[in-house]
Amino acid sequence: MFAAVAAAACGGPRRAPAAGQLGAIRIVGNRAIASDELESALALHEAIGDGAAADPYLLGVDADRIRAAYLRRGFFAVTVTPAVESRGGPQIATFTVAEGRRAVSRIEITGLPSDVAPAAARARVELGDGAPFDYDAYDAGKQPLAALVQGAGYAHARVDGAVTSDPTGAVAIVRYTVEPGPRCAFGAVRIGPLAVAPDLEAAVRARLPFAPGDRYAPGLLTAAQAEIYAIGRFSSVTVEPDRSSGGPVIDVVVELRPATRHQIHGGGGLGLEPLTYEVRGLAGGGLVPAAYPLVAAAVEARVAVTVPRGASTGGDVQPKLRLLGSLQQIDLLVPRLRGEIEGGFDYQTVEAYTWIGVHVRAGVGAPLGPRWLQARIGWLLEELAFTDIDPLIDSQTDPVAQTARQRLGLTGSQRIGAYEASLVADLRDERIEPHRGLYAAVTAAVGRYAGGEPRYLQVTPELRGYLSVGDTVIAVRARAGQILGDVPVTERYFSGGTSGQRGYSERQLAPRAVLTVDGCSDTGQGMPGAPASAIVIGGAGLIETGIELRRRIGSIGGVPVGVNLFLDGADVTCRASDVDPARLRWAVGVGLWGKIAGLKIRTDVGYRLNRKGPDDLSPGTSAFLDDFAWHLGIGETF
Repeated sequence: MFAAVAAAACGGPRRAPAAGQLGAIRIVGNRAIASDELESALALHEAIGDGAAADPYLLGVDADRIRAAYLRRGFFAVTVTPAVESRGGPQIATFTVAEGRRAVSRIEITGLPSDVAPAAARARVELGDGAPFDYDAYDAGKQPLAALVQGAGYAHARVDGAVTSDPTGAVAIVRYTVEPGPRCAFGAVRIGPLAVAPDLEAAVRARLPFAPGDRYAPGLLTAAQAEIYAIGRFSSVTVEPDRSSGGPVIDVVVELRPATRHQIHGGGGLGLEPLTYEVRGLAGGGLVPAAYPLVAAAVEARVAVTVPRGASTGGDVQPKLRLLGSLQQIDLLVPRLRGEIEGGFDYQTVEAYTWIGVHVRAGVGAPLGPRWLQARIGWLLEELAFTDIDPLIDSQTDPVAQTARQRLGLTGSQRIGAYEASLVADLRDERIEPHRGLYAAVTAAVGRYAGGEPRYLQVTPELRGYLSVGDTVIAVRARAGQILGDVPVTERYFSGGTSGQRGYSERQLAPRAVLTVDGCSDTGQGMPGAPASAIVIGGAGLIETGIELRRRIGSIGGVPVGVNLFLDGADVTCRASDVDPARLRWAVGVGLWGKIAGLKIRTDVGYRLNRKGPDDLSPGTSAFLDDFAWHLGIGETF
């Protein structure tokens, strides 16, 4: 094989080499390693660049470099013969390679302590017996072996390696020698260099999964670092072993840097859909008192204005305001138990009514063993007043309308009280943009003996799964909901929009309020004579499911861009018992996204596949265009 070398000076093209100057480098006889890979690292390039003759010393150095490259690949019998030819013109340096036979590997591990299984140690070395020898693979096996032995309690363990070949050069004998040192136990834990408040230090120590005298295990140090960081009071956390003594007792050093005790945040957004425009904004802040570092106080204001495009889709502008204030304490009475109390004021205008209310919510939560499994129980009490009820159900003279309004809970005011519980298992690799893992959650509310008027049971389970196949992420989800007994109007289910069934606009896949005895219809037409613009009111039964393929396809101007393909299915029914998984409303679609400043901005277009007859929930004028819905959103759908 042949490699020619052309060099250029900084100021312009290099003159052609004269007689007696080195002009080119050739490598011949090489088959296992390409000439470009070998030739690029040779020192003779300096002579070519300087317009000098081949230096015999550099010629020998380069021959050794080529030979070393072959030795690292297991060609122990390789020979490299350098020569320089002139023939009255520029010199040509030639390296003739006789590769010989490539050795196969034979792995030997010695010095393992008795409580470390040889099979487990062998599994840490990726270089296989009988596989062609490769130095990089051999060298990469040392650290995993040392980590295995250290994980068994030998904090000072080290691994040395050596490679020899048999006389024929056909076998590379790879020997790993383990020096475990003494078996170790955890010693004292030192927290520094910055002092922390006594109760905060107690919270840190409560999250250490080991105690002095326990067998040393480096995995517990990693777990401790994650647990301490999750307290939320530190900007950085390091948990390191102190091996300086060389003895069997390993002290631990925890270094903490406190996070700021004050924060202010704000944001906004714009939502665009076929039926509405929406502008959103939020602002808030938080404080951790210096005297009470386990307590956090926060306030937040959220504002939104929804503008329907036509009177048939909801009527007037729909303003929304929510003010929230909360206090949270970590390690309430016992470690890892979080306590929270929240109060708030709401002014919310939706399709069928406006409600004004105040609420108080209190609860406690804690991990059930591992941090990825979280449980919470609490209590909610809210006082609501309803105004601006849609004329469709606000007639004071029609007895059917009055009955419907009463069944819907829109009689002027309502007190809702409920005991709440949730269980969440989050095994995703990332929360914002997951690629692998599972997420499972179930929430429940019992509206009985909790201070409210409606007596009901609400259960909402959800399951999500993520799998990466090459550059494609496959995401699936399933969510269901049922409200049994009385149905609080503010707890009713809706679907559609950027995070629901994308064949419909936000909240538009839901039952309508019409002039029926129960005030609810699963069709857009309602009873004979009911107006086609029956107002959305929500339902007591829900199913949402879907699958999405997410793939990056490149970048434009440095902005990553990608495409999503999705199939969404959902249905919302008046009564929980009416939900039928075999009769979901399906939509297929495509989305495009770009990631700007770490935020994924996406637009999706969904096309409804079925149930487009007289029970279609989405009123309009063009049958074809009514089958489409498009959305603009931020972040993943789920």
